[in-house]
Amino acid sequence: MMLDVFQRHLDDVSEALMQGDFDAYFERVCDPLIVANEQSTIVITGEDQFRFGFDSYVGMLRSQRASHLMRLASSVTDLGPALLTGQYVTQILRDGHRIYGPFESALVLRLVDKVWKLACVASTSHRDDYPINVTPGITGRATTEKPEDKT
Repeated sequence: MMLDVFQRHLDDVSEALMQGDFDAYFERVCDPLIVANEQSTIVITGEDQFRFGFDSYVGMLRSQRASHLMRLASSVTDLGPALLTGQYVTQILRDGHRIYGPFESALVLRLVDKVWKLACVASTSHRDDYPINVTPGITGRATTEKPEDKT
């Protein structure tokens, strides 16, 4: 049963990213969110930082003309009634052909107000060849200029 819950979360977030639906995405993440990879651990907090990461990911998918963001759960561990962790594999496809991946990641989901939300993600995906940033100030290919403060 927990594998189904975990896979449903992956599918819901993937759909939100493919559709560019920030509200659906933002409903499924905890604030703050911890993101760890081989080189760093960062904390994403506040709607602006979440929006930046979301827009960067959606921009990357669109720039690559991705047709599918496939994320398949491989294992899940129930850590209690409101906490679970699981591993999954991601592939990004264009018209049935893999354009990125596969790569492995792990999530910690927390049950908040009857919604499973992402609390922590650890991934091998944030390498030099992965074309997105997750927050402003992190170097990568999909940087955006920060607006000037006009005050």
